[in-house]
Amino acid sequence: MSTIAEVTERILAQMPPAARFTAEDEALLIRFAPSLAELEERLIRGFYDVLFGHPETARILSTGERSEREKALRRWWSRTLQGPFDARYWQWQAAVGLVHIRQNVTNPMMIGMWGWLLNALQGELLETLRLLPHEAARLMEAFHRLAATAQALTAESYLRHYLIVLSRSTGVSTELIDRLVAVELSSFDPSAEA
Repeated sequence: MSTIAEVTERILAQMPPAARFTAEDEALLIRFAPSLAELEERLIRGFYDVLFGHPETARILSTGERSEREKALRRWWSRTLQGPFDARYWQWQAAVGLVHIRQNVTNPMMIGMWGWLLNALQGELLETLRLLPHEAARLMEAFHRLAATAQALTAESYLRHYLIVLSRSTGVSTELIDRLVAVELSSFDPSAEA
């Protein structure tokens, strides 16, 4: 079985460098970290209000665990604002895929909440922090690359580990599973579905 470090490296290698989070993005986030830290309470409350307010996500959450979930998001926000964005940080994002499998968090839920977070951040940068438009735009570009990188790691790690577990439990190699899927989908015509 691949280690989380190996999975992380393979996923990052597949992303075009222009789409990934950069050292310049890291420097920008750290520069604005004191202001961004002020948004923590509002973002975390809003994030979990959305999750607990939607039947599909609420059913996988129990009301008693909200404070624990909020603590986890606080840790992520704090660590993200402090840096560094090193191999350990990206491996942590890939490990989220495994946590999501265990907790029944689907990729649409994760990607949807990243979208919510980006929209909430954009509003907060302009309205609450009152950043200049060019500063807010540059900071949002950095957050979009952070989101793309974290989503790629989480979603692909989720898929890879799902397949690894399926492979182990059935005795069918992941390579064979990949080939079976390719064969099964070779006659699929997406235009026929439209």
